[in-house]
Amino acid sequence: MDQKIFKHFQKLIESTMQVGEELADPMAAAADKISSALLAGNRLYSCGDKSGVVLAHLFADYMATGFEIERPGFPAVNINKLADNSFGAERLARSLQVHGQSADVLFVVSGGSNSLALISAIESAIDKGMSVVLLSSVDDDLLSASVSYNDVEISASGFSGRLADAAQFQIVQCLSALIDYQIFGGE
Repeated sequence: MDQKIFKHFQKLIESTMQVGEELADPMAAAADKISSALLAGNRLYSCGDKSGVVLAHLFADYMATGFEIERPGFPAVNINKLADNSFGAERLARSLQVHGQSADVLFVVSGGSNSLALISAIESAIDKGMSVVLLSSVDDDLLSASVSYNDVEISASGFSGRLADAAQFQIVQCLSALIDYQIFGGE
């Protein structure tokens, strides 16, 4: 049993190192994009599918309440919550059509497999003139193709199974820390 526990945590440590080594540049670009929008008075919207629902909600909470430091909240809304009673592939896009404004940012977390609802949300955000930060996963080729050249994709497709979820969780935490640091400084 001890060996099983050791192997589990060894895989997590290896995936953490891989996230830091391979995804530092897109994470920095995403933090810059989100920080700039928030400093300009714009809003952040988040959404996700599958395991990404929880991470999108967590990210919006971190932005609204602070991550590692006490600070004023940023205007951050999880549109999965706004669309709780809606159905169909357009449910997230409808929320953005109503609430989103040009220069706002949409943060998307995919659990993999090209969610039509996420593709529609990204297309709606682009139509509104919003920026998109996509945290993609395995089999998200269509989702990746839906972002524009001005947007940022952080791909966790190099991780398998639940290691992808763990990598995405670490990315959400790292982005939150970077944004707090860029806006408020500190260590």
